[in-house]
Amino acid sequence: MRRGFGEKLGLPGALGPLPLAPLAPEYGKLTEGQRTAGLRYAGEALTDPQERADGSAFLSVLDGVALCTPRRRRLVDEAALLGRADARPAHAPVLRLLAAIRRQDPALLRRVLLYQLLPLARQGATDLGIDPAELALLAKASRALPALDDRQRTAAESLAPLWSRRRLRACSHAVTTLGPDVLRADPWLGSLDARLRRRLDRCDRELAAARTAAPTDPAGAEAGYLRVLAVTSDDDEAVRGLIRLGTVPASEDAPLTTRPVEGGRMALAWPARPGTRWRVLRDGPGLDRATPVPGTGGTATTAVDADPPVGFRVRYAAFPVEDGRPTGVPLVSHPLLVAPDAEEAALEDGPARIAVRWRRPRTATATLLALTGPGGLTLRHTADRAEEHVFTDLEPGFYQVTLTARHPSPVEGTVDAPGILRTATVHPWPRALTALTADAGPEEGVRFTGQGGEGAEVRLVVWPEGAVPAPGTELRADALPAPLPWARYGDPVPTAPAAAFAGLVSAVTVLGERALAGPGVRLDVPGPIGPPRTVREPGGQVRLVFDWPSGAGAVTAAWPGGELRISRSAYVREGLRLPLGTGPSHVTLRPHVPQDGVGTRAGGAVVGVRRAPVAVDVPGETVVRYRLLTRRRGLQRRVPHAVEVRAEGHDPAVPLPELVLVHRASVRPRHAEDGTVLLRIDGASLARTPHQTLELPPVPDLSRPPYALRAFLLGDGAGAVRLEEPALTTLVVR
Repeated sequence: MRRGFGEKLGLPGALGPLPLAPLAPEYGKLTEGQRTAGLRYAGEALTDPQERADGSAFLSVLDGVALCTPRRRRLVDEAALLGRADARPAHAPVLRLLAAIRRQDPALLRRVLLYQLLPLARQGATDLGIDPAELALLAKASRALPALDDRQRTAAESLAPLWSRRRLRACSHAVTTLGPDVLRADPWLGSLDARLRRRLDRCDRELAAARTAAPTDPAGAEAGYLRVLAVTSDDDEAVRGLIRLGTVPASEDAPLTTRPVEGGRMALAWPARPGTRWRVLRDGPGLDRATPVPGTGGTATTAVDADPPVGFRVRYAAFPVEDGRPTGVPLVSHPLLVAPDAEEAALEDGPARIAVRWRRPRTATATLLALTGPGGLTLRHTADRAEEHVFTDLEPGFYQVTLTARHPSPVEGTVDAPGILRTATVHPWPRALTALTADAGPEEGVRFTGQGGEGAEVRLVVWPEGAVPAPGTELRADALPAPLPWARYGDPVPTAPAAAFAGLVSAVTVLGERALAGPGVRLDVPGPIGPPRTVREPGGQVRLVFDWPSGAGAVTAAWPGGELRISRSAYVREGLRLPLGTGPSHVTLRPHVPQDGVGTRAGGAVVGVRRAPVAVDVPGETVVRYRLLTRRRGLQRRVPHAVEVRAEGHDPAVPLPELVLVHRASVRPRHAEDGTVLLRIDGASLARTPHQTLELPPVPDLSRPPYALRAFLLGDGAGAVRLEEPALTTLVVR
């Protein structure tokens, strides 16, 4: 087949200068697409892996970019690239970028592919889908070319994007990085370098003229700087020259205002100009160049610099721009030291102290604290990494604390933030109670004494379960539980609650609005015993009936010549019966507490508090006996016609209860209201006449058996008088 290239001279003779820079603005996107598609170089997207493997199709790049088969050679144009992009979706992004490069300049496509092939050929790569003869020639030629290191390759690939954005100063730096050997080996780079030098020489002359004119002809200097920026948009001297022209004296208000905000950021604002687009730059001594503030570049007239350089004195300049080029002198702020203050500073007073807390800026190496107070007191403290400090041993009064964050500065070594001021008042606090003692009284109640708390009110309170503060905890008086009405600190007279109490009594010292938690003591106080009643039973036994005291596990009953302890379960089950005999007696009842006044419960020692005993006088045994007198009525059975009553052993000073005789048909009455009252004898009458016989009233029911009669004692003292009944057979009439 006719090769069509170098057939007369041979390939070595036909090979011209080879590229050492792609010079395509889209090259960055192209390499990113290659990595995504897994291609070693962009030309692999033009052939199939199978074609590369069997050699049925290959790429020719020396005499233009062409796709070759053993019988045919076709140049690759834009239409061919777009057609293959539609047919190969996986490689479509790369192929469309190659089509865009080919559209700019047909020779640029060949230059990009050769730039990527040269290092691969030098490394001996295979299966690239390239004409083997061309690949061998490229490998031989690459060894005669300067080898680019990573730094030079980055500079070579950045030239076209920088040139397209008119960043000629950056282009000059990239060309310098490449070095003279690379420029001599690639004529296109040499031509670019020559054009670059001519343009920069003109810019340097403009800059010199503008510097000279600035003091006397600001308008002329402005025009000169703008002409320079129209040619090279990254000329730092021209940018700073315009910033100097826009700077106002420190005595005047700057058109661009700055304000530090939370997080070390800087808020910017400047006057609005309808339809004007802005670009905001940050500049200052020690900074290499004026850099754009991220997030700016529209028509908005406010901005936030999220990450200003800490430790530098910066100023901001808002440039009016059109098509990315400045159109005039910028609006410039006054210089401002970037040194963020501490944030979230808060002061809290306590007993003779002030606690200071703050959030240290992330760039600060230390925080300086200065406290001033009454009498010219001044205290200083330096916190390196801490974010809190407590000033102690302070007298009551008004205090000021200044917090100053210290930052490292590449220019000045260290710089201090402006500082923030906070105020607080140290209030008088009560003295803490160091000990609390509960002494049970000998008969009843408890006395509370302790140590400490001088000059303060001591309150005794009960905290909710699980919310008892530790001794010394600082509290507010309006948040305390209500004081116990029965517990009084320092009272010499023992006191006791009206009802049962079991829990922790805590002391709190109070002075004005402030309070300190103190120690506590656990008490166990049983409830009072209800008024007892006595009931005489046969054999000198006396039954005592009373309301059981809540919280008590046992009750002790004492009388002359004896004592008995009874548990609650035994009392409920059997009642309380005492062997007092038939004579008068005196009984005292007291809820039981441990003999030594100290018990144990969960939470520590418990002080058992006594209750005053409840006394009851039991009179001597008084017996009231009665019997029914009967007689025959004709031929019928005997029926009752009278009742004989005797009172024996009663004390004349003690009134006797009333006796009633109750009638009920069929069954025996169970109590005084369980039937009809036939006869009533009051206690005074019975006391005057201990032995008397009374006729039953003429009631028709007495002649109609069956029925039953029964007597009951009613009124005061009924329980202390024993009623002795006759045999049951005499009370039931059938």
